[in-house]
Parts: sequence; C-alpha cells; structure tokens
Amino acid sequence: MLKCRIAMATLALIPFTATNAFASNQEGIVTATSLNVRSGPSTDSSFLFSIKKNDRVTILKSENGWYKISTANGHEGWASSEYISTNTSDTNQQSNKKVVNVDNLNMRNGASTSYRVIMKLNKGTVIEIISDSNGWTKIKHDGRIGFVASQYLSSIENNNQPTKPEQQPNVPVQPQVSVGKTKVVMATSLNIRSGPSTGNSVIGSLKNNEKVEVISESNGWSKIKYNGKEGYVSSTYLKDSNEGGTSKPDEKPSVETKIKVVVATSLNVRSGPSTGHGIIGSLKNNEKVEVISESNGWSKIKYNGKEGYVSSTYLKDSNEGGTSKPDVETKIKVVAATSLNVRSGPSTGHGIIGSLKNNEKVEVISESNGWSKIKYNGKEGYVSSTYLKDSNEGGTSKPDVETKIKVVAATSLNVRSGPSTSHGIIGSLKNNEKVEVISESNGWSKIKYNGKEGYVSSAYLKDSNEGGGTNPGGGSGGSSSEVVDGATVNYRNLNYSLQDHVNKQASKGNGNMISSRGFVQASRSDIEHYINPKNFTSSKSGMLQFLRLDSYKSGISAGELNGYLNSLSPASNGTNVFYNQGQAFLDAARKYNIDVVYLVAHSMVETGYGKSTLAQGQVLTSYKGSPLPQPVKVYNFFGIGAFDGTANLSGAEAAYKNGWTTVEKTIEGSAKWLSQNYIHNGGYDQNTLYKMRWSYEHLWHQYATDVNWANVISGVMSRLVGMYDTNNNLVYEVPVHR
Repeated sequence: MLKCRIAMATLALIPFTATNAFASNQEGIVTATSLNVRSGPSTDSSFLFSIKKNDRVTILKSENGWYKISTANGHEGWASSEYISTNTSDTNQQSNKKVVNVDNLNMRNGASTSYRVIMKLNKGTVIEIISDSNGWTKIKHDGRIGFVASQYLSSIENNNQPTKPEQQPNVPVQPQVSVGKTKVVMATSLNIRSGPSTGNSVIGSLKNNEKVEVISESNGWSKIKYNGKEGYVSSTYLKDSNEGGTSKPDEKPSVETKIKVVVATSLNVRSGPSTGHGIIGSLKNNEKVEVISESNGWSKIKYNGKEGYVSSTYLKDSNEGGTSKPDVETKIKVVAATSLNVRSGPSTGHGIIGSLKNNEKVEVISESNGWSKIKYNGKEGYVSSTYLKDSNEGGTSKPDVETKIKVVAATSLNVRSGPSTSHGIIGSLKNNEKVEVISESNGWSKIKYNGKEGYVSSAYLKDSNEGGGTNPGGGSGGSSSEVVDGATVNYRNLNYSLQDHVNKQASKGNGNMISSRGFVQASRSDIEHYINPKNFTSSKSGMLQFLRLDSYKSGISAGELNGYLNSLSPASNGTNVFYNQGQAFLDAARKYNIDVVYLVAHSMVETGYGKSTLAQGQVLTSYKGSPLPQPVKVYNFFGIGAFDGTANLSGAEAAYKNGWTTVEKTIEGSAKWLSQNYIHNGGYDQNTLYKMRWSYEHLWHQYATDVNWANVISGVMSRLVGMYDTNNNLVYEVPVHR
C-alpha cells in the first residue's frame, strides 16, 4: 500500500541557498500569514508551533535557508528564512539597500528565470537587500520578498553605474575575453538586449562597423558597455577590431546570401523563426529577397536594413521564373456540402475569409493533411478536403457511401452546421435518440437532421446495437464534448456535488496543506477553491491540470526540450542535473505512453528545478541499516518513496531499491512508476493532474497534500505545451460536479 507523504512540490517554491555568515541575535519580522516553526532546519523536522504575520523574532542562527529563532515568550525553533524579513543586512552583504538601474526589472519568486514574475520594478526604485547568491539577489520591496538579477542593481552611492554580481554563477562557461576589449559590429543593425537571450528586451542597437567595448563573452553572447550601462549582443556579429574597419564583403557573416523570389500573394515577415513571433512587415508576390540562411522551414532574410524571418515554403530560386504559380498542376473539384468555409490557413484555428456553396466548382492548388489550398477571389484560401469531390463524380452533394444508424450516448448533443465547434449550433439531439450517419471524419459525423445535413461529435454516438445508456465514461452519469482550438475537451459528469467533494477531502484533517502561506494546513475555503474546476478552466495554464496524461504525443524534439532544460539555473554546487536530458525524457514518455510535457513539468516542481537534495544525488553507504559493498550515488526526481520526517533518506533508499544510479535511469524508472501506479492504473482512474490530486474514492492514493499542487505543475506545463506542433492531439477531461 502506498503511504501518504507530503508533496515535494514545495521545493519548487522555496529556493535553495547556501549557508550565509550571520550575525546572531538579529531581529526579524514574519512576512507570512502563518509560519510553521520546526525542531530542525528542514520540512522533515517535526512541527512545534506557528507564528503569525508581523510577529517579531530574534534570529539565533542561519542554515541552508532556515533561521533558528526565539520568540517573544522565549520559545525556540527553526523557520524558513523565506518568510522572515531582517532589519539589517547579513554580514556578507555589501549594503542593506540598492537601487534598480533598468526599467521594468522582473522580481520573481525564485532565483532563476524559471520562476514566475510577481512584480516589475522601475528604474530608480530603492530596494532592501536580504542576500546575494549566484548572480541573483534576494530582496524585500513593498512588503514582499522576491529575487532579481544582481547585475541590474547599483549601490545607492554610485547608482549611475550598474554593479556586477558579487559572484558569478558557479557553472562552466566559455572562456571570457579580457575586460575592455574592443570589437567591431559586422551587421547592418545589431540589437542590444537587457540579457543574454532573444527572450530579453531590446534596449538599443548598433550600426555596421560601430566599435564596442566587450566586457565578457559566454554561450554565444557578449556583455558590452552601452551608453554607460551594460547590455548583451550576439557574438556572431562581432569581430576583432584589427580585422579591418570597412564594410566590404569580407566583414559579412561567413555565409553566402542568396536571392529568392516570393511565390505568395502576401508573405508575412516575422521577428523570429515561428508563427509565434510578431509580424514586422510583409512581402508581395514576385518580390525579390536576400536570404541569409535557412533552417527548419524558415529563411532568415534582410528586410528594410534589418533581419527578419519568412516561411521558406513561399520562396523560390530567382531563376525559376517570376510567376507565383506553384510547379504543380491545379485541379477542378466540386463542393459536396451545403456551405463550406474558406479559411486563411489549413486549420479551424484560422479565420474564415469566405464560403462556398454546394456544387460550386473550385480550383485546387494542393492538398495536405486533410486541407486543400484553393484559388478564391483572386487569392489563396483553404478548405477541408473532406467536402470536395472530383468534378466528374456528378453534381449532387450526396456522398457515395452507405448511411448508418447510430444512437446518441449523451444527455444532450449539439448539432452544428460544420465539423468543428466554431460552426453554429442548428439543433440538438437527446439521449438514446437514433440518427442517420452519412460519413465520419476527424472525430465528426455528418448526419441527416430535419431534412438537411448537420454535424455532431462522433465521440457521443454509438452503434444502435450497443444499448441505450448515457454513460460512455463509466460511472459518471453522462458526459459531453467539444473541440476547442483543435483540442478535444470532454466534460465528465460526476455523481456527487462540489460540497460532497469538499467534505470528503476536509475529512482528511491535516491531509491538505497550502504552500503559499508557509505550508500550513489548508482551510475549507482553500480546498473549495482549488477543487472547483470552474476556477481554472478559463485559462490555458489552469486547463492543463485536466489534460489527459495517458498517451505519448509526438511533435517535440530533444533539441526543443534541451533548450528549456539547459536554461535552468544551476544548483549551489554549480551543476544542472537535467542538462541535455531532453532525449531521456522523450524516450521514457514514449516507452510508458505518457505525456512528455507533463513528465518534464512534474519533475521540475518536485525537484525545485533540479536543486533539491534528492535530485542532485545522494551517496549511500548503507541500505536499511546494512553496509553496502561500496558507496552508491542515487537520484530521485519525483519524491517517490520519500516519507514525511525522513524524506531525503527514505527517498534515497527508494532510489537505490529501483536502481536509479544515473540521471537517465531515474527518468525512465520514474516514468514507469508513475505509469503503473497512477496514469495507467485502472484501479484508481488518475490519468490527469486533477484526478491525481483530488481523488474522491481513494483519498489515501493522492499524489500530494498541497492543495495548489496540480495548478503549480500545470503552470510549468503551460511554458512547454507550445512545443507541440498542433493542438489536435490534445484531449482534456474536465469534471462537472452534480
């Protein structure tokens, strides 16, 4: 039997910091509504008592993010330093206060860019310094505690110059160039950014042949001096100043540009190589363009003296001729639907630009993935290939298929004018009502309805010989479905009310905690808020706790995952345990048929983004009290087998028992354990984050005690789910209380 344990998700909310030198008997003020005081400096230590917001305490000692404190009535214990503000700085701080030297500085709830932004600070804002570590400064401002990048803070007595971090992140970096080295820009225009990635804001630009003073170089970015401040530029477009100062061709990037021609009526130019980047302009049909490079279906081009990106699909070599006709033969087809929407792109997510009538002839340019590119009013558009037929098949719109009688298996099923939820509702069908199905495609059935044609979701039809029940989901009293942005959303009716659910959970006593107030016992209102699906279905992030996790979805590459994993800030020992582990996550998710975005996000939360003791690896010299032949290092990324009071030891022993002696073995073994015990375990029906956290029938088989656990993981998932090529393979299951 799986024992209950406190979720390790709280590790994602409490940054791990090194022990600081500390002046004893310093005064502190409690900033949390209620803060637990324990017998030792960890959540594994026993609970002693709690203190309230604004209580004053005497700090006796500091250790690994914990303060040993004494209260006004003389009681002593350990509390998280995250929720105690000190009146004076630690002895290792330069100063108690500093000033922000850039506009819109993100203040985060943890010491890396992976943590959420809790507020933005304006240039000139004076903030209170709590501590500095690995390029991040823990600060207090406006009654809140958070973290900012140290490089954007200056000493008050010299706030015109940005201060450097007191210590650089303890990670291997590329050799740095000497301070004050002059280099020359070799691009028409080079953006200067506030940080070393294209995700940081542009704060200025440099022109071709402009000289710049380079402070350091790392991972393809150069930190430079710019207008008395510091900024970052891509090292690719800098060269040593002794390589010559003219803008002759030998100063251009070492790739040969190529002239191509646009073969589309209008081609968007974007700021980056995906449709997720903003549109900065457009090109017309037959317009010539200078291509710098091509990668993954996108061409980097020169545009109005800058660089931009266009889809390579709509460019051709300049010697192929000047017309925009593709090198394919067009074909005449006939519309086989009462009304067929013409869209701006090949999915229902694109806007409707017109419509075609039944039997109308249309010139088809190409077909791909169920969509036909057509000529429409002198432009191009897209229609579903399902509703086109060859022109020689006759003029009627009746498909040459045999109709079939099916039965409705939902309380009420909407009939729509087309095969998606973006089409209007023209009627509805009742439970057990029989319907004549003309054809089925992509999850939608074309049916005969009141002498016309309509469309219903195929998920809620069954063969007429299967019986008349309304319970396709099993035991939930009926359900309904819709398609939203290409994803299927199933609504599962529950046979108990929201208050029944809350009562059941509240009966666990201390089995529900809330991390946002110092990991204290959750109130009934806390439980009711987080257990109610309606509080989360209106946001992309909240919806992901209802995503079905019991299938592997393709479309994400190891390189994309590594881009995220490799950006994680290192632990205090300078290592990123998840570095380049994208392929390991993909292999494990595929092998055990679970969602890879979930698998990565869950591990991030449980390990504090790789910084927890269990994640960094522990060396065992004994197991269950018996000495081992030799020391063994083990890893645990999901807190599996880690029990309250002995989390690190019991978690390490569970890892040893499972053979998790390498990062790759741990990722694969954890995926297997999650699949067998939760996601694919038919005895518990826990294939979404929501159901893993809020089981009605099996209170003892819930993954975590933090009431915000599912929502925290879905928040991390929202940063990754965009890596999927399409929403069409995402399926959600949203519970509906009686």
